[in-house]
Amino acid sequence: MSFLDDFQANLESLPTILQKKYALLRDLDKSLQEIQRQNEQRCEQEIEEIKQGVKVGNIKPDSSLVRFSDEALDEQKHSIRIADEKVAMAVQAYDLVN
Repeated sequence: MSFLDDFQANLESLPTILQKKYALLRDLDKSLQEIQRQNEQRCEQEIEEIKQGVKVGNIKPDSSLVRFSDEALDEQKHSIRIADEKVAMAVQAYDLVN
């Protein structure tokens, strides 16, 4: 196969490859938005629980032990992993057309 034939074959498959990558990017974006929404709700709930604990005296306002739950932190880490995957996918798509 000559260089021109190889180039043309790669060029013909490019739209399909890009379409798949962009579809995956959309799926990742939906997942990321859902995880961020859940995490925001969880953090808001935990903040309210902390405020109530301070109000009734169960938690000291200056306590260094006040922090978000492991679940909230795990959701945030998962969001970062998805965002990193989205960036890598976008770079791959860019490299295909560059």
